[in-house]
Amino acid sequence: MSEIDRCHFTGRVKSDAEIQIIDLYASDNLTKINTGVWQDGATTISYKDESFEQKQLEIVLMPHSHNDPGWLNTYEGYFKQSTNKIINNVIHFLEQNPGRRFSWAEISYFSLWWYAASSDMHSRVKALIDNGQLEFVTGGWVMEDEANTYLYAIVDQVIEGNHFIKEKLNAEVKSGWSVDPFGQSSTQAYIRKRMGIENIIIQRTHYRVKRYMSSNQMIEFKWRQNWADDDSLDVFTNMLSTYQALDTCGPERSVCCEYEFARLATRATWGCPGHPPKAITEQNVAERSATLVDQYKKKAQLYKSNVVIGAIGADFSYASEAECSAVFNNYERIFEYVNSHPELNTHIQWGTLTDYFTLARKRLSDQQHIPTFSGDFFTYADNENIYWSGYFTSRPFYKGMDRVLESRLRAAEIVFSMANFAVDPQSDIGHLWTSLAPHLYTKLTEARRNLGVFQHHDAITGTARDHVVVDYGQRLLVSIGNADHTIEKSSEVLMLLADNNNSPNVHHKLTHLSSFKMTQSRASHDSLPVHSVIPVTSMQAATSQSVVFYNPLAFRRHQTVFVLVDCPDSQVVCGNGKVTPSQVSLHWSSQVDELSFIPSVYELWFTISLDALSISRCFVGPADKGESKTTNSKVYSMNAPSIEAQTSQSVLEVKSLESKPFKLFNYHYVVHFGSNGLIEAIEDRNTKEVSLISLDLVIYEVTKGGAYIFVPGGNAKPAHFSEPSLVIEKGHVFSRVTVLHRNIVHTVQLFNSQGIESHSVSISNLVDVRMLSNRELAMRIDGRDLMRTEAGNLKRMIYTDLNGFQMQARHFQEKMPLQASFYPMPSQMILNAVDGKSRVTLHSTQASGAGITSEGFIDVMLDRKLMQDDGKGLGQGVKDNKVTPYHFWLTLETFPDSSGHGQPPDASDYMIYPTVLGQHSNVAVQNPIVSMLEQRGLPQLDTKPLAHSGWKSGVVLPCDVHLLSLRTMNHEQNAALIILQRLAHSCTVGSSGYHTPTEWCKLTDGHFNLPSSFPLSDKGTLNFKEMTLNGIHRLSEASQTYVHMKPHNLNTYWVTK
Repeated sequence: MSEIDRCHFTGRVKSDAEIQIIDLYASDNLTKINTGVWQDGATTISYKDESFEQKQLEIVLMPHSHNDPGWLNTYEGYFKQSTNKIINNVIHFLEQNPGRRFSWAEISYFSLWWYAASSDMHSRVKALIDNGQLEFVTGGWVMEDEANTYLYAIVDQVIEGNHFIKEKLNAEVKSGWSVDPFGQSSTQAYIRKRMGIENIIIQRTHYRVKRYMSSNQMIEFKWRQNWADDDSLDVFTNMLSTYQALDTCGPERSVCCEYEFARLATRATWGCPGHPPKAITEQNVAERSATLVDQYKKKAQLYKSNVVIGAIGADFSYASEAECSAVFNNYERIFEYVNSHPELNTHIQWGTLTDYFTLARKRLSDQQHIPTFSGDFFTYADNENIYWSGYFTSRPFYKGMDRVLESRLRAAEIVFSMANFAVDPQSDIGHLWTSLAPHLYTKLTEARRNLGVFQHHDAITGTARDHVVVDYGQRLLVSIGNADHTIEKSSEVLMLLADNNNSPNVHHKLTHLSSFKMTQSRASHDSLPVHSVIPVTSMQAATSQSVVFYNPLAFRRHQTVFVLVDCPDSQVVCGNGKVTPSQVSLHWSSQVDELSFIPSVYELWFTISLDALSISRCFVGPADKGESKTTNSKVYSMNAPSIEAQTSQSVLEVKSLESKPFKLFNYHYVVHFGSNGLIEAIEDRNTKEVSLISLDLVIYEVTKGGAYIFVPGGNAKPAHFSEPSLVIEKGHVFSRVTVLHRNIVHTVQLFNSQGIESHSVSISNLVDVRMLSNRELAMRIDGRDLMRTEAGNLKRMIYTDLNGFQMQARHFQEKMPLQASFYPMPSQMILNAVDGKSRVTLHSTQASGAGITSEGFIDVMLDRKLMQDDGKGLGQGVKDNKVTPYHFWLTLETFPDSSGHGQPPDASDYMIYPTVLGQHSNVAVQNPIVSMLEQRGLPQLDTKPLAHSGWKSGVVLPCDVHLLSLRTMNHEQNAALIILQRLAHSCTVGSSGYHTPTEWCKLTDGHFNLPSSFPLSDKGTLNFKEMTLNGIHRLSEASQTYVHMKPHNLNTYWVTK
């Protein structure tokens, strides 16, 4: 079988679901749905009493408390203020009546309570769980945002939460609960299914979509993945009207408000002015019960099962004993009356989320049809023109910092686990590791949990108060430090192990273990990273600085990196002991008001090759005049007086040129620039085809909107200078242009290596909107040449990823305001040519919003400075902006044979498959090579020992299998969870020929030998047991050898020696 024959799976570009959610947005049915006071459907609903005679109404009331791990207060501030009391109150009131129930979601808070509680309280809460009174729903560390989050962090925080309640309470999760994220992703449905969850509740969806689904009895549906070829991954889903008690009982809020008994204690009037709750007495219980049943019977008209759920609770509910007493006691008086009056044809009870789904599924016979839906529920709107597309971009500095922590934590988990498996506990190195491991594992645990907290739907979204954002930032900073420390120490041990194995006659003193230190660090939570400078000028000719590189990916990399040196007369020796070709360039400052470089500091760029999950040394030192392969960049400036004034401070000569268009090129591209330093076109050097893909910088002026809401005040305006200051650097390793525009330093770089980055145009933006007011800055891509049909019309459609897991089509919404056509872009965007002959992919290192304008432009949002609140509860604007870096790879692929070698199409109006190049590029962008300085001067090694100067894992995974995580669950055991992701990719091969089969990995049909592909230890046999995604339930008792992974799927294995 040829490699290309193994791509048959890309034929599925649309599921056979009855309804594609994306079609609903464009449907006339939505515009016909009138707005009303109740989010679930029409304002007037009628029913016939006889419809409940055969199947009585079952009402399940689910007490819950939604606890945000940070929003108006900090995570720990909320715990001290409210959550600790809530959990204690819930335990007390559940114990009073075995029929009472409660559902809890946020394990981050429950962990704080657990560690502070007594052993007696531990026993009491375990008894409630065993009795079925207390249930954990979803069981993630937080209820995560579903727009900006990336796959690794989502899965990691679910594992952390699920394992906490399993280990501490022997509790397991059976149902999913996602009621407050601002839009719903189908990736989450897939993750829940792979966890073993069959049923989920969602809530925040477009108000018109919700009303349409309600009026057609579709709020109970089966959620199917766009790429699914059967129903095996379907998740039974219920779409709530709201998670708050004031809307939960039926279509009339004025009536439901009277049953929000918590307000008898809190005296709150929000949302219910003029409609206070009425305590239940002997005198009014009959009337109050009949009125409540009437509301729920109306609500039941939206369901097929005659089983309805009422969410009894809201944000930080049950914080006082009086509130708990009011809710439980008043409702129980209604229960007693309703359940003793059969003429009402109604049964009402307390229930957990699983209790509700058990009853609903029992009622839904095989003859009752449940519709299937595919797609996602973005972009969310809760009222006319109020689209929640602003939070895709709010606080971008911390969105970027989040992705840094994700990549570092993943790298730390992997290298820690490899060290844990590799060392012999009985050896000297093993004794050293035994003393290090507990400390490092504690660091890892703290980083996991802080990353988890930041996935919360008011954290990564950028929608918290200023002081709360500072708290999140400090947690991210500490956790990056923890991950870095773990990488450093674990790498030290593995390199020591490799040095001993490769040089058995050399005895290392373990007490003088070489110390590794990251090449970059941050001084504070709101500062940019700073790179260490290697002091080459102070080195003697016989010495050099060891630089250690760690590849955290499970495939081989050939990639360009840089270190900072204090003089250009430097050289690099890697791998085979020979001098490596390198290029010296200027090192730019982080100023955004003018172009400037840092005197006496230079970037030394070179290309390295790293095996999968390997660690390797290179050596940087003074250049040997006879062997040096280091060249200086040729530097040219246009309209850059600040640079010309600095010329005397640099060894590199800077030549001044007149402003005019110019070109940069590498092996694959010729990039055409205008005199303003922005891309005007990209030429494929293999086909000579020129694509009119251009970039611009634009700014939206706004008078409304805030952290959540984007309300553009019209079309965007240009934000570039016509003749800006710019500098061009050219050389044999890379070429680069750096240009200063209004509020942004824009950099484009092309690499000349044979590595994966040479297939992309690297774009960096350093953004500063601190001096602006009510402005939103965007990078605009003009790809209309690819959108244009033969008839001359524009097909205004792109694809953005859902959580780094799958691609979802995004259409310009003709019938909605501009802000409705902005979507989450966690990591990439694809523009596919209408004729199928070319494709542009933009890979991003952080989440952002991406939109399509009426003219067909694609705007990637960069930052937003907003002076006002948007009325969604935050109570402030977004004014704490930071100088924010953005990094993108832009890839142009042209397909001379657009038929794709006779394969089925890889794109539709609903989804698209990235190419192999696209998948590998995105994985590489998200997981950069880690570089460290060895904290001691090493003598220059000769060729023989240098060739062995590194640690190799021996891992050889197929090219279409990504190691998502290798996570030690207990540092005292040689055991870990391995999570593998089968990358679903197109069969289409671009003109560059990047389609791997290569010399270092192969595509597969999904079958491969797992133990031989993943040899974590050379001492003893490894056992691989397949598990649910969260690592809780074992799916196989026998150890897996030859495994089969379906495209898109995540497989989890418990690996032990």
